[in-house]
Amino acid sequence: MSTKQALLLSAVLTVWGMAAMAQYPTDEITPAKSQQQIDLGKGIITLGKEKLLTADKLPQKISGIEVVNATWDTAYLGFISLGSRWMHASPDKEMTAYLSEFVENAFSHLYTAEGIKLLWIVDDLRIGEQPGSVGEKAFIRLKATAYGSTDGQTYKRLYATDEAKLNRGMGLTKKHHQFIASAFMELLQKEPEKSDVSLTKTDIIQRHLQRRQMPALTAPQMKDGVYQNFEEFRKNAPGLTQFEIKKGEYEYEWVDIIGTTAEGRKGRVRSCWAIVKDGNVFRYLDGKLVQLERLNYGHVLSRYLKDSRDRSRSAVVGAVLGGVLGAMIASGSGHMVSADAFPALKVSPDATAIDMETGAFIF
Repeated sequence: MSTKQALLLSAVLTVWGMAAMAQYPTDEITPAKSQQQIDLGKGIITLGKEKLLTADKLPQKISGIEVVNATWDTAYLGFISLGSRWMHASPDKEMTAYLSEFVENAFSHLYTAEGIKLLWIVDDLRIGEQPGSVGEKAFIRLKATAYGSTDGQTYKRLYATDEAKLNRGMGLTKKHHQFIASAFMELLQKEPEKSDVSLTKTDIIQRHLQRRQMPALTAPQMKDGVYQNFEEFRKNAPGLTQFEIKKGEYEYEWVDIIGTTAEGRKGRVRSCWAIVKDGNVFRYLDGKLVQLERLNYGHVLSRYLKDSRDRSRSAVVGAVLGGVLGAMIASGSGHMVSADAFPALKVSPDATAIDMETGAFIF
């Protein structure tokens, strides 16, 4: 190849390489992320602003919808998985404004002067995920009650819902806003029930918020001891205050709880719902201890919370229980627990919290 041919070939390759770089950006030249992508990367779920439904889809005419936030988790929507990270799913603003602005954007075009005024009390709005190699699973729960008023003074109960749904597919983290919108559309389309009981808005709100008023949520901390059932846990009143934690007698058993009665008799506790030791709360389940932490008006599985003291969950459990037993229980406390509050779901979500009304695991 002559010198002239070599220079010509070099020029052609240079031009081709520049074109290839423009078509296939390097790590240094990446497309700018949209604000929505940035927010989603932080676990922020933004609801849409589009109008939903048409008037012919409603079972009755409405003049307006007021939303009251009575959720137990007043700051978060649940947990989502981003790659290998579990993180809080958060609304993009304070929860009451989050729900109210969405409802106004979605349904205000349906309002008519001759309709009834709706009062929606939202007791729970929760999302969750379950990653998979074949397909992802996303869950949503909406628990809400609707009341209606013709005079704006007194209200009658119209309908209620407490439903959890499963969605399958890929890229579901980007679709939670759609699932939330669908749940509220279904709520608005429910057929009203007949009710003769009239209540003021203040009475209605107090009734719903009263569910939070239990010692397990209002006391400074849970008392040390053995809680033999969920009701003892709700009342923060352990049935046994003296106990030991021992390795199970048989190889397949993880942990035994040995209690001491007021009369001084020792024995294996046959009925144990939870234990609290040094202020640390553990749900006792199939011989294993699952660590819980209070969050807002509920108790959440510790595995989903970032330790504010910058210590691993295993270190916390080990320090409380000590030695080989502490290490063993620490490994057991991290096992996945299925949410058993929703038997109608074909797939059991991973549990992230306790339902403080029933004691069941929820996502």
